[in-house]
This record gives sequence, C-alpha cells and structure tokens, in this order.
Amino acid sequence: MSKQDEVLRFRQEQLKRQINDALDLLQGSLHKNPSQRGYHLTTKVEQKTVTKYVRQELVPQVRAMTRNHLKVRKLLQRLSQANWRLLQLPPPD
Repeated sequence: MSKQDEVLRFRQEQLKRQINDALDLLQGSLHKNPSQRGYHLTTKVEQKTVTKYVRQELVPQVRAMTRNHLKVRKLLQRLSQANWRLLQLPPPD
C-alpha cells in the first residue's frame, strides 16, 4: 500500500466518522416570520414548500440539527472526492 493510498483511506474513514457523528439532522431552514407567531422550519417536499411550526423550546435543537444537515452535505462531497481519488490510484501489485 502506497503512502498516498494510506492517507486517502485514513481520510475516508475520518469523513465517515464525521458523517456518522452528524446524522442527528433536519433538512430545511429555520426562520422567524414577523407576521406569524414563533419559528418555522421550511423545506421542499416534492417541489412544494412545506412549513412546520417549531415550539420555542425546540429552537436551539432544531438550529443545531439544520446545521448538521449542511455539514453532512459538505462532508459527503468531500467523501465522494476521496473515494474518486482512491479509485484513480494504480491497482496494488
């Protein structure tokens, strides 16, 4: 196994762990609409905007979960790049 192969495999495992650690997630964006009471989570479902009311005590948890969703998306992109680079390495002897 080459040094480059080792580094990429280590990076791959590291990204998998980070993704696994951030799987407590929610898709959408949290916002407070002045014309409505409280906070709302908005997301697209089958090309339609869906809005859900979020109780005040859940706002910090929902905020963290939506951040995790963005983090996982970025980590998946990086994992895909690492996997592609691993596929491009010459086969072991």
